[in-house]
Amino acid sequence: MTVPRRAASLVPAWWLSAIYAMMLLCIPTRLIVGPIGAPGTPANLFAIAGLLFWVCAVLGGLTHVRGITPLRFTFGFFVALVLTSYASGHLQGWSQPADIHQRSDRLWEEADVNQVTETLVSASDRGLLALAGWAGILLLTSEGIRSWAELDRVVTWIVRGGAIVAFMGILQYFTGLNVAGYIRIPGLQGLQHFGEALSRSELNRIVSTSAHPIELGVAMASILPLALHRSLHAKKWITWLPTMLIGTSALMSVSRSAIVVAAVALLVLFLGWPWKWRLFAVVAAPVLAVAGRAVLPGLLGTIRSLFRGLSSDPSIQGRTDDYPLVIRAVQENPLFGQGLFTWVPMVYRTIDNQALMMLIELGVIGTFAFGCLVLTGFLMALSPWRMGGTPEQRHLGLAIAAAILGIVSSYVTFDAFGFRQVAGLTFLYIGLGGAVWWVSRAGARSRVPADATPEPRSAGVTEAAQRHS
Repeated sequence: MTVPRRAASLVPAWWLSAIYAMMLLCIPTRLIVGPIGAPGTPANLFAIAGLLFWVCAVLGGLTHVRGITPLRFTFGFFVALVLTSYASGHLQGWSQPADIHQRSDRLWEEADVNQVTETLVSASDRGLLALAGWAGILLLTSEGIRSWAELDRVVTWIVRGGAIVAFMGILQYFTGLNVAGYIRIPGLQGLQHFGEALSRSELNRIVSTSAHPIELGVAMASILPLALHRSLHAKKWITWLPTMLIGTSALMSVSRSAIVVAAVALLVLFLGWPWKWRLFAVVAAPVLAVAGRAVLPGLLGTIRSLFRGLSSDPSIQGRTDDYPLVIRAVQENPLFGQGLFTWVPMVYRTIDNQALMMLIELGVIGTFAFGCLVLTGFLMALSPWRMGGTPEQRHLGLAIAAAILGIVSSYVTFDAFGFRQVAGLTFLYIGLGGAVWWVSRAGARSRVPADATPEPRSAGVTEAAQRHS
């Protein structure tokens, strides 16, 4: 059964994805609804409402997606494993090994079994709330966007939100003043004091609306390929301003994770570009580097120093020291783990590696399920290359694929699920990959011979097609 065009357009789902992106990026992540805790950010609560909206749309027959799609299957698999790990943790219980913490870990506190159980039961419940929000934005985005024009609008709003955050961060870099620290919203409270810039080598490490410079750097670096897409395909020079703001703020976070994300994302773009664009990028890179050294003295040198002598870097050494602990923890619950969000630093210790934390919390199978979900989103984003999309459509899919692979690369450099902007953007990007797959298929079907069964025009692939339908 095909949904009537009028009924399908009563609530434009792309608005919801765009609003979520702006809330996620522009509202400081430490402002939450107090009684709910960390998952009580406005963006996550909005996404949970979006999940309810999606469920009602499916039950009411108001969605154009039918049956089992690749993204529904892999995300359902991931959700099932998260729920299984939740049950596994509650059935087996938790305890605090006496030798698990580091002396340098200031978050650790000694606790008895009852205190540990109370803390981790609450943490596992927060994990389910976070999962509900991720599900809402992924499903709404992947199944609510019905045309390339709507997809482009969502990407545009993500870039605009990133540019706003980047501007506040750049202001903080030069002045030390974080404008986001003065944002107050009635009904919300801060998890902790924030607003002051951190420093590295006498340079301000900007925070803006994020919880930490690493989170800001990763978020901005992941948005960079989307901003580049808009700049490369727009007719106005002003579209390069958000790209410059976003790229500059990623550098100003003075974060290794941000550089890794940007490098991975730009490499994906580079491999998919025409050879003329590649040549221009190779020529432009050293020019931009020289200009950066002149405009921002000391910044590029500090970033370069982050990658020198990694073998003797204390932060790298601390990460490698976690490996024996992780192996021991995984062996206790190898298949399904102990529950999402239950590796709490106050009970155990801080692990700056989300991939290792997923092995502990979700087990080997749960981590595999997440990898399948990411791979599905990445490949679906590249579907215009297989389905005969226009050059601009193929590049938009390539940019989304770059954002997905870029942001997920940070999962081996810090605990990404503990930072709401990075976690939310991950599932938003995967949802965009699913949307690319849908509108690509709709476009391919619209190009079938005239005597074939036509598909509904509500899934048109260009804004012009929508205007004339």
